[in-house]
Amino acid sequence: MGGVAALICAISFGILMLAVVIVVFRLSKTVKITNGLLDDLRKQTIPLMTRVQTTMDHLNSELGYLDRIMGSLEKLAERVNSITKVAQRIVSSPLVRIIGLGAGVQQALVSKDAERVKEEKKEEKKEKEEGNE
Repeated sequence: MGGVAALICAISFGILMLAVVIVVFRLSKTVKITNGLLDDLRKQTIPLMTRVQTTMDHLNSELGYLDRIMGSLEKLAERVNSITKVAQRIVSSPLVRIIGLGAGVQQALVSKDAERVKEEKKEEKKEKEEGNE
């Protein structure tokens, strides 16, 4: 009986080992397929990363160019602002004087006109008084 039990144990152990060998064989096929997929992915990823790096370098250079343009525009805006202030000072001072002169002339004309009207009324009044007498 001991020999039969040993034989059953040996056969069971052999079947178990056969099952382990089959599992390891299938596992090795799965690992091979996974390695192949990873290699393909690596082969495709490296050129993509190179393209991304090239694109980023190009974008950085374009942004640098745009930054220089914005700096030039800022300087131009400052110059235009300065020119506008100078022009405003140049024009506004004589303009204020001319407007003041115009107002003075108008006031003088109005007062002279008022005096002329008063004198005409006095003359008319005088003529009426002389005509009544």
